[in-house]
Amino acid sequence: MFCPSCGHDNIEGADRCEECMTPLFNLDAPRAEAASALARSVMEDDLNQLDQEFLGVAPNTSAVEVVTKMKEARLGCAIVLEDGKLIGIFTERDLLNKMTGKNATPKNAAVRELMSANPEVLSETDSVATALNKMSMGRYRHIPLQKADGSYAVTSIKHVLKYIAKEEW
Repeated sequence: MFCPSCGHDNIEGADRCEECMTPLFNLDAPRAEAASALARSVMEDDLNQLDQEFLGVAPNTSAVEVVTKMKEARLGCAIVLEDGKLIGIFTERDLLNKMTGKNATPKNAAVRELMSANPEVLSETDSVATALNKMSMGRYRHIPLQKADGSYAVTSIKHVLKYIAKEEW
């Protein structure tokens, strides 16, 4: 039995996927045609089907400057690139956890000091289900994608929900 979240081939009758722990109960139960079409699309469609965004910054950019750019672009994150290579992601969560409170990092600190280093990166050819699984298991709202040409973009749970909502299942 293939896991609907990660595609892992599990033993028939397994209660949970051995790879990602997704429940496998009632997967062989009859479903409404719409739900089946949605599940098939989520499993088969790649991340090119989702909207993507991009805000790249250098690691020595001040955190305040990055926050200003994120606000202007109306984005929840910025990816940190050094020599064209992704080294981190700076999100709203980093802002709240590291720039506020008693132990707040100074506002002029470089984003390198506040970013989440070495984030998980998906390929644009990975399935929507893979992105959902990674976001759920890692508790991420944003996940970087590496495109075929080597450039980067970000997709978010907002883009996944928009994809699901716009389709006619």
